[in-house]
Amino acid sequence: MEQKENNQEVSARKAVKHLSNPAVLVSILAVSTAVLYSGTLFFQFVWDDKPQIVDSPLIRSFQKLHRVFFSDLWYHTGRFQLYYRPLFVIWSMVNYAVFGLRPWGWHLGAILLHVVATAAVFWLARRLGLQYWTAAGTALIFAVHPIHIECVAWISAASDSMATIFVAFAFGAFLNGRERGAKHRVVWQYVSLLSIACGLLTKEITVGFCGLIAAYAWLFPKEQEAHPGERLRGAIRAALPYAMVTIAYLVLRKYALTRLTTAFDPYHSLGNVIFTLPYVLAFYLEKLLLPVRLTGLYYTPYLTVNQIGLFLVSLIMLVATGTLLVLWARRKKDPLVIFSGLWLIIGLAPTLYLRGFGNGDFVRDRYIYLGSIGFAILVGKSIALLPPMGRWSAPVVQGTAAMALCLTYVCMSIPQQAYWYSDLLIYSRAHDLYPENPYTSIGLAAEYERVGLYDRAIPLVEEARRNGPTYRYALYALADAYIAAGRKDEGRSALLYAQSVAPEYLENETGASSAAGMWGRLGDSERALRLCSWVLGKDPELFSALYNCGNIQLLAGNYAAAEELLKRAVHAASEMAAPRHFLGRTLFLDGKNSEAQPYLRQAVAMDPQVYDYHLWLGRSLEASGDLGGARTQYLEALQLNEMSADAKLHLSHLEAR
Repeated sequence: MEQKENNQEVSARKAVKHLSNPAVLVSILAVSTAVLYSGTLFFQFVWDDKPQIVDSPLIRSFQKLHRVFFSDLWYHTGRFQLYYRPLFVIWSMVNYAVFGLRPWGWHLGAILLHVVATAAVFWLARRLGLQYWTAAGTALIFAVHPIHIECVAWISAASDSMATIFVAFAFGAFLNGRERGAKHRVVWQYVSLLSIACGLLTKEITVGFCGLIAAYAWLFPKEQEAHPGERLRGAIRAALPYAMVTIAYLVLRKYALTRLTTAFDPYHSLGNVIFTLPYVLAFYLEKLLLPVRLTGLYYTPYLTVNQIGLFLVSLIMLVATGTLLVLWARRKKDPLVIFSGLWLIIGLAPTLYLRGFGNGDFVRDRYIYLGSIGFAILVGKSIALLPPMGRWSAPVVQGTAAMALCLTYVCMSIPQQAYWYSDLLIYSRAHDLYPENPYTSIGLAAEYERVGLYDRAIPLVEEARRNGPTYRYALYALADAYIAAGRKDEGRSALLYAQSVAPEYLENETGASSAAGMWGRLGDSERALRLCSWVLGKDPELFSALYNCGNIQLLAGNYAAAEELLKRAVHAASEMAAPRHFLGRTLFLDGKNSEAQPYLRQAVAMDPQVYDYHLWLGRSLEASGDLGGARTQYLEALQLNEMSADAKLHLSHLEAR
């Protein structure tokens, strides 16, 4: 027995010796992280992946590289712009060149970014002075914490991982350049400035970086900065170059986004924001401490006076946490504790301007990705304080605690990753957790509409309108759902009501082209084409306008005009199924079936889950004499929508032949 224990001790020492090599440690961290998220390789493009990747013409050719720094991320959908992320677009260009629109390749890229971010956190922790094993524990906690599921499982959130990598490297380079007598000091300073410039060009979350620099310089003053005034001047001097880079970025962003929107919420005052802010911060803290019931669509609306109890509980929770950190830092004489807490808050700060978001959309897991480095450091340092227990030495206790915590995180993470597999699961999960959120009801309804399940979709949108009677997207979504279900009188009434309550929706190209599409499906060509003329007059190459207005011309029977617009839409978004389908449909109705059929086949191949695509391909095949192929398509349509009268009618006629 004693011999067996000795052998185990020898094996443990060998393992520790190997892991003491940073290259070995980082390699094991990388493999473990990749294995944890390997299931996401089978996930689909979801949510904003559609406009940012699948439908984006910008990423399809490096010939458009010059536009990247002067275009919004969603420039093809509208010109009221918000997202300026040129380096993320370049990353997307590279992915598209390598993987096309095969989701597994993009998910692989997102996993690799998280792996690199984990390695960057380890390096940063060491540069901040953490002991080797504490830094290793910090990196492991960061790697497996479930709060990061959104940034790894959802491709569009990979911009947060990229930005965090640049921030970690920029701060580590700043520390290298700040060391007394450091080699290549000036080089490190320039590397740091370049890295944060790259972070800013990746995502807006990095705009608080100069605050991190100032906080560190204040908490860790140089020897000659003994007095508060000198410390303050030292902090300003350290942060000033980064502030100048940030200002230059903001100027470039304003120039590139010539019609910038602030997504401003005019309905809530600054007092509402102040009253709600502690609740939002406490919500993030809760998810960091207990990462369960995670979703991409939390619903955290503004608190009212009736919810003062929730405000007070949140405030007490935050004050208690801050007090605990201050006492810890003073007792251990460790300013890094305070700095880690500030890192968490400053990393989150750009997202705390609540009036820049819709009511209830304040909390997202991806927003805390950068700030969670501070949380991981605090947890790593707290584990390092654990004392020995009985026969167990302190290192054994600490290592066991770290592994137990991380295994718990893994067990929490794996089942919650599954909810990012598809849009249907994302919206179903969010609706189950927050049924009062009108946005999730609309999203889930849209998924049901896509496969023709209008009996499930319409009650959800009606519920969304009840929960948000002035929520413009609910108003217009209800009209759209009625029209899609063939309830045109109700659709017309709902659309007129939406335009009277939320006319501002028609003041941007996306809203106007969407409303034009609805009027076209209602048969009111005059209103539809008037909106189309307005949109295309503002921007004749806007994809959303070309697509919607092409369909309106189709519904109006103007086949030549529809063909011209839809061909331009296909050219603008060559990998998108919908414009190909409607171009094929136009050609078919115009008596050009031989030209129509290839487009209809391509649409089915690109998105086989859409009922209409199979129905119209079946009609085209039947018209060309391919009765067997037509029968197959009608049956596929019925599998997607077993209540379809059109598919049943065409199939019965076919059987009669």
